[in-house]
Amino acid sequence: MDPQVQALLDMMAAQSANAPKMWEVPLAEARAGFATGFAMFNAGAPEMASITDQQIPTPGGEMGVKTFVPKGQGPFPLLVYIHGGGFVIGNPDSHLRLCAELAEGAKVLVVSLDYRLAPEHPAPAALEDCIAGIRWAVENAPALGGNAAKFAIGGDSAGGNLTAASCQRLRDTGGPAPAFQLLMYGAFDFDMSKPSIAKNSEGFVLDRASMDWFVDQYTPDPALRHDPCVSPGLGDVTGMPPALLQVGTLDPLLDDSFRYANKLALAGVPIDLKVYPDMPHGFMQMSAVLDTAKRAVADACAALRVALHG
Repeated sequence: MDPQVQALLDMMAAQSANAPKMWEVPLAEARAGFATGFAMFNAGAPEMASITDQQIPTPGGEMGVKTFVPKGQGPFPLLVYIHGGGFVIGNPDSHLRLCAELAEGAKVLVVSLDYRLAPEHPAPAALEDCIAGIRWAVENAPALGGNAAKFAIGGDSAGGNLTAASCQRLRDTGGPAPAFQLLMYGAFDFDMSKPSIAKNSEGFVLDRASMDWFVDQYTPDPALRHDPCVSPGLGDVTGMPPALLQVGTLDPLLDDSFRYANKLALAGVPIDLKVYPDMPHGFMQMSAVLDTAKRAVADACAALRVALHG
């Protein structure tokens, strides 16, 4: 075991030993607890030229977006970022350091979407918000300091799911077409029989009980779990943009990345699958304490630079 990971897991186990589970407290408290837990990992974020918040119109109502403009001479290529959190928790603030690192390291304008969360807004509300947010970001990139001639979509965990689903939906509904997709330990379907779930779902950040709870909140109608809009791993991936998939060996979603990478490759989509030893779920948000997370973020930045600056 990577000693940095072991120390992190020991700390998290000690903090959660007598704490209630997310589903045992009011949702507002669960969301606040997630934000508090990840606040330490946001420390030391790269300094930006600007970080701004605003509300944008969507068919589902006003949605918040957080825009990260890196230092340097713009306009910058665009990355639309979709945060993780099981479709239930998380927001652009919980992923602030990661978005700033991507903006600075890849010299891209990052627009992070504060999409609607379940269970108040079950599927497909999140995907509808992401599509609206992507189209708004592309259209308004010049005013934000960006250039959307080439743009990417990226996200982690639930955000990886929504990134893949967004790419498929944009292809089928007239675009715009992203040049690249960044898929960080995404949940690409809801098949819970994968070997990596059985192997890694206890003691490594994301446990099976939490996964089941997230899925139940997002898809109270189990039939939805077979819809490609909810499970993009079941969808048609013809014509998808090139992808970087990143995942750790201790992640219960490890097999999701293996399966989706294989599906993309069989469809002729250029893919790069990077697997990081001893890394748990969510590790790329933990670059403040994990050296391998720093390397993974650097890998993501390098891929974005090649895809968007070339």
